[in-house]
Amino acid sequence: MKHAEAEIREWVEKNEESMIRLVQDLVSFNTVNRVWTGTEKDAQLFLSQVLRDMGLEVDVFTPEEVPGFKEHPGYFPGKDYSDRPNVVAEWKGTGGGQSLIFSSHMDTTTAASGWDRDPWAAHIEDGKLYGLGTFDMKGGLVASISAVRCLKELGFQLQGDVLVESVVDEEFGGANGTLASRIRGYNPDAAIIPEPTNMSVCPGNHGGAQWRVTFTGNTGMSFSGETIINPANIAAKFIVYLEEFEAERQKKGGPAPYFIHDHVLPVIVTRLEAGDMNAPLCDTGPAECHVDLWVECHAGVTEEELEKELVNGFQRKYADEYMKWNKPTFRKLIRFLPGTQVDSKFPLIGLLSEIAGEATDGKYGSITGAPFACDSFMFNQYTNTPAIIMGPVGANAHAPDEYIDIPAFLKLVEIYARTIVQWCGYLDRDGLTT
Repeated sequence: MKHAEAEIREWVEKNEESMIRLVQDLVSFNTVNRVWTGTEKDAQLFLSQVLRDMGLEVDVFTPEEVPGFKEHPGYFPGKDYSDRPNVVAEWKGTGGGQSLIFSSHMDTTTAASGWDRDPWAAHIEDGKLYGLGTFDMKGGLVASISAVRCLKELGFQLQGDVLVESVVDEEFGGANGTLASRIRGYNPDAAIIPEPTNMSVCPGNHGGAQWRVTFTGNTGMSFSGETIINPANIAAKFIVYLEEFEAERQKKGGPAPYFIHDHVLPVIVTRLEAGDMNAPLCDTGPAECHVDLWVECHAGVTEEELEKELVNGFQRKYADEYMKWNKPTFRKLIRFLPGTQVDSKFPLIGLLSEIAGEATDGKYGSITGAPFACDSFMFNQYTNTPAIIMGPVGANAHAPDEYIDIPAFLKLVEIYARTIVQWCGYLDRDGLTT
């Protein structure tokens, strides 16, 4: 195995330029998720040809082509998948080994304001590759593809099948693209999701909900002694409460084994809206005030439980006033993303951690929970394929000047390739099992 590790490392060093170029090529495609529609098609077709050129079997399909897609309990309605194809590539093994899939998404969030450079022209500066989606998650996608390319070009004969997929509609609580691949039958023995974890091995992750909370009252001027209830004032108190709610939850930590010391559960107000935004001047209070918010939770918490926890805490804080107000209403803006955890005894967890530690002299490979929500639940809730999250080192996901660290990216390719070899098994030059 030591000889194989040296071969992989040498190949990665020699092929840095072409791997970085592929990330740049994918970044150059605008694949922004438009919530109900998307723009992934051209990038997906480009990628499908890259994978065919590697000699892989490639399946290109839209989610709605998959029988049973809309009837599945994990399906979230209202999305348009016209011209939004998934891409799944497979390298079949000789038999007798375990199978593995790398599952990434092609869509990105919008380009946040404040970029100092063109978000779609990825460029290198001080060992970092900047561009929209480099960190989340085109860098991880390319790392997985490059690991497969490395092994093929080195002539490895794998025993187990290895697959690489690029799905559509993951951002903004999508996950229908990931679901479609599961229904289509791509459910191997294990999955690695190359989301940006800074090369931590994450067998669990947060869940989250995004709501529009609406507060109502009555408007006007109290010229005749009318009782005015301004919903903007109530919303302001709700926001004050959210700060306390966030701080209180973070004192507790989370479920074992991955979140015992997790004291970061974000509660983010994403938008406020009140009053007639088209009127040149408002001389009275609004009749409604809307607060959009994103709230994260640990595995095992349902959307209903999370909403109840929020409302009950708000009611307790303002017990003397709450009964005078109209009850706030919660409207789901995206699907609820449940947190999940994989059994700590699942062997891929330790294998990934060990290989990452060896490849980086112990700098990376710690086992922890991912502090974000993603589409892992589509594997962990609806299939028998446990999904582990592990991806690039970088920063500024969903923010200006997103980047990946290039030296760490090269190490990630090496780690993925070594993981494939050890998980799937391979035949040596004489055709013997190794």
